[in-house]
Amino acid sequence: MHRLLNNRTKIRNEFQFNKARGFLLAGNLTQSELQEMRRQMGKRGTLVPNRRIKLDLPSKVEVLQTKPLNVASSGPSAAATCTGKTCCGRTVSLSFNSNLDWLDGTRNSKYCSPGDDTTKMDVFMLDTGVDGSHPEFAGRVTSSEDCYSANVLPWTPNVDVEGHGTHTAGTVGSTSYGATPNVNIHAVKVLSDEGSGTDSTVICGFEKVKTWLNANSTRKAIVSMSLGYSGISKTVNTYVTSMVNTYGSRLVIVVAAGNDNVKACSATFACIDGVVAVGSTGATKTESSWSNYGSCVDVMAPGENILSTYLSNQTAYMSGTSMATPLVSGVLAQYWLQNPTLTGNAIRTSVSSASSALFTGGVSLKRVSRKPSGSPNKFIQYKCPFGGAC
Repeated sequence: MHRLLNNRTKIRNEFQFNKARGFLLAGNLTQSELQEMRRQMGKRGTLVPNRRIKLDLPSKVEVLQTKPLNVASSGPSAAATCTGKTCCGRTVSLSFNSNLDWLDGTRNSKYCSPGDDTTKMDVFMLDTGVDGSHPEFAGRVTSSEDCYSANVLPWTPNVDVEGHGTHTAGTVGSTSYGATPNVNIHAVKVLSDEGSGTDSTVICGFEKVKTWLNANSTRKAIVSMSLGYSGISKTVNTYVTSMVNTYGSRLVIVVAAGNDNVKACSATFACIDGVVAVGSTGATKTESSWSNYGSCVDVMAPGENILSTYLSNQTAYMSGTSMATPLVSGVLAQYWLQNPTLTGNAIRTSVSSASSALFTGGVSLKRVSRKPSGSPNKFIQYKCPFGGAC
């Protein structure tokens, strides 16, 4: 097998062999080469395709010049303090129809932003990278990791050229557009400059998370993944499941349900047990026509025309379950900070619980195009303390 790879320089760069797990990720083989590799491997491992993954946005990006939101008040009121924690760090006046306006349960063009020391929380963005120089992040993109692959070019290491990752990171924790400002954002580039990747780049991203968890044994992390497959990747499903089983006490993985208007259970990552899968709604809490749906969706969040950070210090409107996912990631980061004794498994249970303070109802799940979708009537919310008024 090694002789075969050495004879093909291009192919050698497209393989990863993991002896511990006994699988080989491969790409661009001829049929005869595939048969020869299987013969040489025998019973020593399993040969599986290196499936491709890419961004799937339902609409084009509208890029704007940066216009920071107006911060109406910079300090908390007495009523905004609960159990020694600052719940309402500031009130943000919203000059547009914002996803943040839904979070406190009141549509009043204002958002009560959390004021806890959220720098204690770490969120890993597995995406196209993050433009950490954007002033909205205020230097809080604390690390940048890269999972370069010769299979998915063009690829500029550690740089977000596509803009998707910068947008989703802004919804998690930018100063003006983030659900939970001040979190530590870890950029992990697993997708190319054109928004495509493979099983191996995704697994590499999780390896970066694993390394950090092993080096920071007392810290917790949320992985936010606004990407997905058009079908099932058994290799990635197995790997993510092992991550949940091994690090579930300190790790929560939040994923996009997908934008193909099909059952979410039919595609990686939403089909994986132990992750939080997010579906999308519009401004009226109506399930988006393109959002994947069904029993594998855990919670709904706004995902249409979402304004957030973008490349070159700009902002942009984008739509997709990709935009709904980081909002949930940000809310869960704050919820975990307020409930530090909870494990990651308990956080996931809170999302799936019928009576959780993490969401409210009122989602319209019927569409003209089909019967009721089977998605949950659960709409993400942030109230501080959770279950009460801020």
